[in-house]
This record gives sequence, structure tokens and C-alpha cells, in this order.
Amino acid sequence: MARTPKVVEDRHEQIIDAALRVFAEKGFARATNRDIAREAGITTGLIYYYFKSKEDLLKAALEERSPVHLVTQVSPAMLEQPPTVLLPLLITRVLSLVESEQFVNIVRVLLPEMLHGDTEIAPILLSFFQRVLDFLSNYLKIQVARGGVRADLDADATAQVIASSMIGMVMRRQIIRDPGVLQFTQEKLVKAVLDTFLQGIMPH
Repeated sequence: MARTPKVVEDRHEQIIDAALRVFAEKGFARATNRDIAREAGITTGLIYYYFKSKEDLLKAALEERSPVHLVTQVSPAMLEQPPTVLLPLLITRVLSLVESEQFVNIVRVLLPEMLHGDTEIAPILLSFFQRVLDFLSNYLKIQVARGGVRADLDADATAQVIASSMIGMVMRRQIIRDPGVLQFTQEKLVKAVLDTFLQGIMPH
């Protein structure tokens, strides 16, 4: 039976979902494609039809289930929007995604492996993180040129600060479970971040 686009898409999603569950249970390093196939209820060979390797499977999961997926959907027209319009929308969506149970499981699995020197994972994660930073930096540079933010704004440094602030809050909320941050709703956190950054980057 021929694989229709819908069948291919559904199987692709099924394999990624199964892989994330296995990674959460066993860790990336110990997980095998055989484990993932068993979890997905398919043959190991079928995984190789969709993904060349376990590393490619992780890349696909990050591509489709991380903030990279959100920033790739931002149209050129949206990049013309001022920070008061685009940033609230983007940060709200990013926070919602990275605080989802599925994504938090990815972080809980991958963080210890990175801290213990897993040389396979670090370059993969860093490349995805760099794409998010590049998006933020590019957006801010567009806004500098349009006069939407301060003319002297260092776009690269500001992108680093925004991304690091978001990561720090998510780590405290979802990994450390810090009650000092858990007391705030996502909406309040987004407002606090924006109130702080917008005051610093908007033209005087």
C-alpha cells in the first residue's frame, strides 16, 4: 500500500512522540532505535525510512517541538512589526511551548547528559539555540534600521540577554521548581519581561 502524505506525516509524528517518551525514560545516550520502534509499535527498519539516525530523530524533534519551530513561522511582514507588537506574541508562544510537559521532559533528559560531556548532544542543541539567537538579533537589527528601537542598541547582546532571561525563568520554574517564580502566571512573567526590556530598548 502506497504511503500517502497524510500517512507519512502521521507516522513521522508517531515516531517523534515515541522517541521523546523513550528519551525521557532512558536518556538519549542509552535509548536505541529498537526501543523507539517498540514504543511506537513499528519495526526498527521503518524508523530508518523516516530518519537516518537517532541524532537525526533528535534534530527533527527539536525542529518541530522547540522554539525554533515558532521562529521559522514568523513571516517577513511580522518582522516589520514593532517590539510592542511582535515580542508579546512571540514570548507568550515560546513560554507556552517550553513549559509544555513534552518539552520539559526533553530538557530534563538532555541537560544532565550535556553536563556530563555528551559530545553528540551539545553541538545539536547549540545549533538550534543559535538559530533562535540569530532570529532575535536579526529582528532587532531590522527594528534599529526602522527606528523602532534605540539606534545605539547592540542587537546581538540584547538577543543574548532576552534568550538567557527566558531560559533562566523556565529552568527555575520547571527544573528547580522555585516557588519564588512559580507563584507567577505565564501572563505575569511575560508582562514583567516585556516591561523590563521594552523600557531599555525603545527609543527615548
